[in-house]
Amino acid sequence: MAIKLYCIFTVVVAPLLVVIHWLRYHIIDSTQQQSSVKVMMDSGGSGSSNSMNAGSGGTGEEWMKDITKQVSNQEVSPPQQKDYPCKKSYSHLPHCNTALSKEERVQYIISQLNTKEKISLLGHDSPSIKHTDLYLPEYKWWNEGLHGMAWTDCCPPYKWKNVTVFPQVIGLSMSFNRTSWSEIGGIIGTEALQKVHDSTTKSQIHPGLTYFTPNINIFRDPRWGRGQETPGEDPVLTSHYAAVIIMSLQYGNGFLKQLYGKKYTKTNQSSMKPRISATCKHFAAYSLETDRFTFSADDISNKDWTDTYLPAFDSCIHAEKFLNDYFEIEESSVSSSRGALGAMCSYNSVDGTPSCANKDLLQKKLRNDWDYSGYVVSDCWAIANIYESHNYTSSLAEAAGVAISSGVDLDCGDTVQGHGYKAVQEGYMTIEHVDRALSNLFGVLVDVGYFDQDEHSAQTDDDASRVQYHNQVALEAALQSIVLLKNGDNESSPLPLSTTKHRKVTLVGPLAHDKDRGKGDILLGNYHGVPTNIITPKDGLEGLGLEVEYYQGCDVTDKSSKGNSSVQKEDVCQQMSDNNDAIVLVMGLSQDLESESLDRTTLQLPDIQHKTIQHISQCAKASNPNTPVILVLITGGAIDVSSYKANKDIDAILYTNYPGQAAGQALVEVLYGMYNPSGRLTTTIYQNSYMNEVALDDMQMRPHESSPGRTYRFYTGESVVYPFGHGLSYSKWDYSLEMMKDEAVVAVNVSNKAGPDGAHSVLLFHQGPNAGKKGNPIKALIDFDKVYVSSGDSQTIHFNIKRWIESEEKGTHTFMVGPSDESILQITVPM
Repeated sequence: MAIKLYCIFTVVVAPLLVVIHWLRYHIIDSTQQQSSVKVMMDSGGSGSSNSMNAGSGGTGEEWMKDITKQVSNQEVSPPQQKDYPCKKSYSHLPHCNTALSKEERVQYIISQLNTKEKISLLGHDSPSIKHTDLYLPEYKWWNEGLHGMAWTDCCPPYKWKNVTVFPQVIGLSMSFNRTSWSEIGGIIGTEALQKVHDSTTKSQIHPGLTYFTPNINIFRDPRWGRGQETPGEDPVLTSHYAAVIIMSLQYGNGFLKQLYGKKYTKTNQSSMKPRISATCKHFAAYSLETDRFTFSADDISNKDWTDTYLPAFDSCIHAEKFLNDYFEIEESSVSSSRGALGAMCSYNSVDGTPSCANKDLLQKKLRNDWDYSGYVVSDCWAIANIYESHNYTSSLAEAAGVAISSGVDLDCGDTVQGHGYKAVQEGYMTIEHVDRALSNLFGVLVDVGYFDQDEHSAQTDDDASRVQYHNQVALEAALQSIVLLKNGDNESSPLPLSTTKHRKVTLVGPLAHDKDRGKGDILLGNYHGVPTNIITPKDGLEGLGLEVEYYQGCDVTDKSSKGNSSVQKEDVCQQMSDNNDAIVLVMGLSQDLESESLDRTTLQLPDIQHKTIQHISQCAKASNPNTPVILVLITGGAIDVSSYKANKDIDAILYTNYPGQAAGQALVEVLYGMYNPSGRLTTTIYQNSYMNEVALDDMQMRPHESSPGRTYRFYTGESVVYPFGHGLSYSKWDYSLEMMKDEAVVAVNVSNKAGPDGAHSVLLFHQGPNAGKKGNPIKALIDFDKVYVSSGDSQTIHFNIKRWIESEEKGTHTFMVGPSDESILQITVPM
């Protein structure tokens, strides 16, 4: 055995320009070919298989916290023509022949490779292989596009510039708008395809057509640092988001338009081919950062698996069928087999078996039960963690073999590349396992047209009209993500403000202009690229022609960037003008408080922000009781706002979730009534006492002796601050429900009784005869829709309830609209 030194250097760190070096050692078979693999992280990587875990005596969490700094905004290579596997001198070979079947093309590639070459291709950074009868350029499997093009492990690791950054996913979900999700997924896929051929990346290497997105785990606990990446706490909502975003990323937003128009037939759907692959992650039961490399999700009941942890993955894998069923498309008219081309296994174990070595998950459930035909990738360095963190195997070679033989096809990491040959020699996996993995990997690359491309097929489409459209969609998404939590009392509504009465605005808060961190970056959340422009709240107010008096007020956290105790930046009350017309406080969280590798330890704002809010609101009202004080909260996870809800000095609360590049414009348009707010919460806002009621690592959703349960479906603890689905409007809405004659359909009439025109999210909940008993939900969302209603007008929405009234659960079934049960319809199923 010989020790080989792998020296990996990463990128120019913006803005510090620090060159980061990592020494990585592997004990491998002396005959194993050497490969160089960059040290990076995925949607959650742990770092190098040795230096991050065993070598450093830790899991690399400190390194993980700086990941956004390690992905450079700089470009370091001169422009080069992109390299393609089927360029002219190879275009005649079988794998480039589009007339052959996918299986024939894939088998040809595999037949040209020897064992060492095959194993070398099982990592996210796949090396170039050049034969007389085969050319495979270096390929980068690892690309991110959570809520816009983020970055790629390519060229070197590179954060995409001049891309559209939409609101964080938890914010997108608050729109309850499938059409919006479809537009956004379509735009991300379009921009991804452009970057494949974009010469400005200054590298021959493809950024890749394979994307590790979306994150569809359930946001079961508000402390989870990555809950911001998900559509929220409800499995039905998450399932719909998963299906729509998968199909629009891979096939374009036209897919959903065809369904809405009932024009989806075998004829017009057969020509649709995927342009990129998307990945359902993280499979399964992953929803905490604390000890995530060693955590085992144990004692999950069959009911919790069935109605919480698995539904979104089912809809993600079967996205086309899920949407066909929902829109009642006849099965005979279409093939409904399409869905996500990628699936990612998670860091955690399930009942003691690491997810990436779990045959029950990867073979029985994914391949057998769900008939999945795409590829499975490990979360980054999760295969190394099978040995180093979970202690499930006796060596890295065994970990590599167990993962591949259990159903993993691609190692996001380098453990299989470094130890896979030994794993074959020692019988932990066979060459048949390796060939199966390659067949799945190359099959996906054939699906997305990677082997159809040549140097003549490069295409870019960055015209001004398209960019303008993308920016407009980002603004609309930000507008729909904003939730109005509080707006005065029953006698008065301070919002919307008036552009004539409220022209002088005092703006306070560390998220109002973000000068310390780099203008506006804090508004983007995590996993984001670099947009052409970020509009901060200060920019938005000034863009409306208002007079803005701006103060940072305080830091975001209770600790400064140097680790010292944070202090208020200035006494705003002493400095601000006495004649201001409105005061807007922009507070919230940042990636320093919630992020990958970092769960929250409180549901409250940092103390420094809380004191600033209390101080300024009190002195503002003392100076002029008629000056409206508006609190804007920007966050990922739910914040306990009970003290601000009860505080009479705070007139209104707006709530949004890292709203993206158009954040400031969207907030101002809502503040000043140019947009009627329609967002609704997709997580419950609990009191901070929740921290003592439920353990973070308790995976059970339903109440038991040491827990009051989780989420609005099961929680029986202290009264919540605001429920799932809450969201006010500038209009007064009214509903009526009726059962359609001879149909299992509920008609919901939505009336805009008073106020401006506006969109409205209509949520239909169900309560069964045994609601809250015998493990049944207290109530559960079963459908939703978005409708635009002019002032004084009404619209009718139809919801199919056949599944519930034909269930085996006999007795009274109650259907209700809205989180406060504004209108109900009861149907009795005979015993």
